[in-house]
Amino acid sequence: MSTGAGLPTLYVCHGDEGGPKVHPCRRVQEAMKAKGIAYDKVIAAHGSPIPFLRKGSRDELQQATGGKKLPALKLPDGTVITHSRAILRWVDRQPAA
Repeated sequence: MSTGAGLPTLYVCHGDEGGPKVHPCRRVQEAMKAKGIAYDKVIAAHGSPIPFLRKGSRDELQQATGGKKLPALKLPDGTVITHSRAILRWVDRQPAA
């Protein structure tokens, strides 16, 4: 997604939209798109979900969201929502675009 002021930022893993349909990062993105919610996307992790096999660190993610878990959604007011179920609940509460 293109960068825009006032948009929520969704932090996802490298699996992104091409991951398995059950993957939390993909499910959140599909729900946001289905609802018509515009957002900025940051691919915040590359490699394995197993910490010692990951490429690089998640320090930038922790700086931005306060944690190292994906997916994470940072709202324009600075509120951070972590865990896919919590993000999906937030999406459900938003009006359709």
